[in-house]
Amino acid sequence: MASDGVIQFQLHHRAAPPPEAAATEVISRLRDALHARGWIGRDPARYGGLGYGNVSRRMEAQAFVVSATQTGHLATLAAGDWVTVTRASPATNELWSDGACKPSSESLTHAAIYQACVATFVCHIHHPALWKAACRGAIALPTTPASATYGTPAMAAALSAIAAGSSLPFAAAMTGHEDGLMAAADSPAELLDLLDRLSAEAATVR
Repeated sequence: MASDGVIQFQLHHRAAPPPEAAATEVISRLRDALHARGWIGRDPARYGGLGYGNVSRRMEAQAFVVSATQTGHLATLAAGDWVTVTRASPATNELWSDGACKPSSESLTHAAIYQACVATFVCHIHHPALWKAACRGAIALPTTPASATYGTPAMAAALSAIAAGSSLPFAAAMTGHEDGLMAAADSPAELLDLLDRLSAEAATVR
C-alpha cells in the first residue's frame, strides 16, 4: 500500500510563481482548521513518518489550487506551499501543475472529484476512528474498494463515482488507504461542519 507523499501519477510540472494571495486566503484558513483538529499533520509513529492530508479549492473550470506535497507537518502554509493544477486526466494517470513546489500526491483524486461534481472545496484527511467505523459499516458513509490504493487511477475512479452520485457536502472512506477519507463541499463552513459531525458520531461508536 503506497504511503502519503508518494506521487503515483505522471506529473507535468512547470516552475512558476505561487498562486496569488486572493486564491489561497480562504483555503488557508480551512487548512489551518483541519490541521488544528489533527486531521492534517505528521506523526513519526504513523505512515513511516510522512505527512498526511491535503486540501484544495476550485478556481475555474477544472483548475484548482492545492497544498503542496509533504506539507502536512506545517501548522500554516506559506504562499509557496500552494500549487495550481491546470489540467488533469485521471484516465491516463496524468496531471499538469504550475508552482514553486510539486502538488499533493492525492491531487489526481481531487481532480476526479472536481470533474464529477460542482464542489468548490475538497479535502483529504486522516481520522482513524472515523475511517474504521465507516469501513465496518458502523457509520453510513460511502467507501471505495479495498483494491483501490492511494493516489492511483483506481482510487480516482472510485471517488469520481461517489462524487457523481452524492449531493454536497459529502464524505467517503478510502478503504484501501489506511485512515484516509475524502470530503467535498461548496464552502469551508459546510466541509468543517460535516467532518465535525462525523467525528462526533465516530466518538460514540464502540
